[in-house]
Amino acid sequence: MPLRIRRSAASLVLATSILALAATGCSSETTAGADAPSSPSRSAQIESATPEAGGVCATGDLSFTVSEESHAGGYYLVTATAKPGVTCTLEGRTIEAGFGSAVSGDVMPSEQAEGDPITMTGSTKAYAGVNPHSGPQEGGVQFEEIIVSAHEGDMDPVSLKLPSTAEVDQPIGTNWHTDAAKAVPFTS
Repeated sequence: MPLRIRRSAASLVLATSILALAATGCSSETTAGADAPSSPSRSAQIESATPEAGGVCATGDLSFTVSEESHAGGYYLVTATAKPGVTCTLEGRTIEAGFGSAVSGDVMPSEQAEGDPITMTGSTKAYAGVNPHSGPQEGGVQFEEIIVSAHEGDMDPVSLKLPSTAEVDQPIGTNWHTDAAKAVPFTS
């Protein structure tokens, strides 16, 4: 699902969840005449599904930073680390990122194959490079932030302030790697 659709859908999902919780009264009391407690709220179900002991990383399981690199024509290096107490797997796919809400700002792959999954825990770092301007023409749209999520379909992306304003035209990105030197987005 494209990043711009997930951003729109996230607001809708949040609003729907709030309405559903309000309608149920967020109660865990037993139903009159029943011996079993009612089912847990949707937020409790989501919270217990967070992979603290393994599974695919969600955006909320990771902390992200972005730095600017000058070699290879210049690019942004996104670094991901697991939050304390979290162990999860970051898929070795192209970084799920974008600039703005238009589809033209979505980061496209710069690598042909998928990489190895990375177990994120403790001090493990994963790196992905993003070249905001791989297009053949001069110019582009300027952005001061990049939007990143842990994987396709994750409905909770984060917005990271860029070290400098990016001129964006046909952005490309690498897969996630454990070696920052492998996270250089080359144009083909």
